[in-house]
Amino acid sequence: MKSFTPLVLALAIPSAVLAKQTTVDERIVIIGESMQAPSEWVVDAKKPRQPLPAHDAGDFLKSLAGFSSTRKGGASSDPLFRGMGAGRLAIVTDDQMLLGGCSNRMDPPTAYITPQSYDSVTVVKGPQTVLFAGSAASIHFERDITRFDDHEFSGFLNATTASFGRVNGSADMTWGSAAGFVRLNATAATADDYQDGSDREINSQYERWSGDVDLAWTPSDNQRLMLKFGASDGEAAYADRSMDGVLFKRESMSLGYNWQPKGSHLEEVSVNTYFNSIDHVMDNYSLRDFTPSMMMPNPTARNPDRHSRGTKIASEWSLTASSGLKVGVEYHESEHRDRISRNQLNMPYQNLPRIDDAAFSQDAFYAEYDYAIDAVWKVVTGFRLDHWSITDKRDMLMVMGSPAQPNPTANETRSDNLHSAFVRVERKFDNGYWYAGWGQAERFPDYWEVIGNNRRSPSSLSAFNTDAETNQQWDIGLNWKSNKFTLESSLFFSEVDDFILLEKGMMMQPEMVRNIDARSWGGELTSRYQITDPWSVSAAIAIVRGTNTTDDSYLPQQPADELRLASDYRLGEFTYSVLWRLVKEQDRIAPNQGNVIGYDLEKSAGFGVLSANIDWEVDPQWQVSLGVDNILNKTYAEHLSRSASSISGYEQIDKVNEPGRTFWLQTNYNF
Repeated sequence: MKSFTPLVLALAIPSAVLAKQTTVDERIVIIGESMQAPSEWVVDAKKPRQPLPAHDAGDFLKSLAGFSSTRKGGASSDPLFRGMGAGRLAIVTDDQMLLGGCSNRMDPPTAYITPQSYDSVTVVKGPQTVLFAGSAASIHFERDITRFDDHEFSGFLNATTASFGRVNGSADMTWGSAAGFVRLNATAATADDYQDGSDREINSQYERWSGDVDLAWTPSDNQRLMLKFGASDGEAAYADRSMDGVLFKRESMSLGYNWQPKGSHLEEVSVNTYFNSIDHVMDNYSLRDFTPSMMMPNPTARNPDRHSRGTKIASEWSLTASSGLKVGVEYHESEHRDRISRNQLNMPYQNLPRIDDAAFSQDAFYAEYDYAIDAVWKVVTGFRLDHWSITDKRDMLMVMGSPAQPNPTANETRSDNLHSAFVRVERKFDNGYWYAGWGQAERFPDYWEVIGNNRRSPSSLSAFNTDAETNQQWDIGLNWKSNKFTLESSLFFSEVDDFILLEKGMMMQPEMVRNIDARSWGGELTSRYQITDPWSVSAAIAIVRGTNTTDDSYLPQQPADELRLASDYRLGEFTYSVLWRLVKEQDRIAPNQGNVIGYDLEKSAGFGVLSANIDWEVDPQWQVSLGVDNILNKTYAEHLSRSASSISGYEQIDKVNEPGRTFWLQTNYNF
């Protein structure tokens, strides 16, 4: 892999006269942040975390209780919340919907998101908002918008180095005045193949970069016009499949306007329109030694792409002193294309035409109302209407290893009107609050369920007419604090009608998609106890249980029970922390069933992983962190991680194992 060391060293050195004093974060995140509001996290995206996450968003989310991920290599893991992922999570970046291109989830949306280039991440658990169309959770990566009174230059620099040749850095700098500002974000990351606890190399090297520019004009205190540009690219080796990703090209542009009128019930109006494109290439020869196989006897390359565009108009109203309303409309559409060369030497994919396979469109209206009954009681409710439409543009259905067949749903268009709603009661008390909410979210099948991999249904060669899901869910929670003790719990009970289930095909047959009824329940509990002023202990537990009620069996792809125990001790400017992560064995499986991310194959063993770090707050601007993950060099794999593929030059293993003992050093600088 190429090295970004000079860039990272440059990022670690301040190069401007400091214009503002800012305070670095006090400690590394090892258990996860507390909820800032009922059923909602607001997470600082720039805080260091342990275990050290990959540069992209999949591993980042795993640091929050209830999140898990599917490892495929060193990067591009697919996140799940309470065992639900892919289209069941609404993932939004600054009000942009971003979707990947690969029909086998090589590039989930989180593969294109670098968390440290954002300021905060808002996560809403369950269907407890209608601002976004997420059925299991909504995840919004945001950059703060600041109006400057005078000329100012501020920024954030990060440099990280770790075992297995990992080096990455990021720079986030803003130049501003009363007239507007310019904000630049740049990230770069590279890593070699890592080794598991048994010193076996895993095909996992990667190299990524990203850059974003925000241009803002603020003609007055209450108006802002913003133009944004973004681009990124990279490559990544995969241990779970016969191809690697050699192109992850992202381009995006958006134009937004924000107005906050004074002396009116209307508090804010925002309009945002955007365009983004994903161009992705995978092959079996660039990042690995080419080895002929029955499925791919020649060097093979595949090149899907996706073009998306959308607009959102949102408004916030202060109806009375005790009530507010959020109303909005949005539109999103995307087109997906593909091309493949099964003999790259004689027929390069670059010379082949791109073939349309699907076109999606979504129109939505939402309204969310909150009413404070008195100083302690509050009610929040909302309604959302989505109109979805999809056109199947595939003339033939081609599954690797099988002859092409005519598509029975070729050029068909289907549409659905989907309804989502929720109501939540909140009550404050002296030391915290509790809440109870009910929500319904109807979800349209995503590209991977009805088009990707040319999957079939029980009654057709095409899965195009798979029914939409309906999730009805109860969420209850408690947040309680005293002088020394903090307790936070979130529990849920969900029933899903027409849950979209995938089943592996037998003997080279395509995978099957069918609707079932499902039930799941569980939750997260976190606590913290301040033993003395410098010394505290904390814990977090996450449990999920899922049932396929149609077949009277387990619901597949459910995470194992997880417990995190941590302790930190602050001595002057140093904080010493230790984390013990305990994961139970998972024997509640449904073999050969799953979702678009992965399948249940076999039971998995439990494990315990010990990690530690030292955090040094050098001054209000500098923070240096040194850590070691997997101190005991355990060999283990997460239950949801993918099966390992047979790759020339690498020892064959059953599952993609996690990295072995990993030393890392991270420096953050705020100015």
